[in-house]
Amino acid sequence: MKYDNIIDSILDDNCLDPIFLEDEKGNKYEYEQEAVIPYDDKLYAILVDVEMIKQERYDEAGEVFLINEKKGTIELVDDVNVISEVFEVYDKLMEEKEQEDS
Repeated sequence: MKYDNIIDSILDDNCLDPIFLEDEKGNKYEYEQEAVIPYDDKLYAILVDVEMIKQERYDEAGEVFLINEKKGTIELVDDVNVISEVFEVYDKLMEEKEQEDS
């Protein structure tokens, strides 16, 4: 499915398409979406770097991005506290889902 912008694909629960991002140097990265997490009145996306998974560097694979719906962009989060909190919320959601599935 074709999306108008990256946010539309991230917010579509049914989207399984890879997400391609480019850094300021023109390097391209492929990600898979793991989750969209609401935290502190903002939305964050947890994206998994496909290349890191291929290299079995699982601890480094997950990255947190702030979703800016108005601009239709995402921005890599570098605040360790925010990253930690977003992953805590994610872990709690996963625990709840596991309990529901049991």
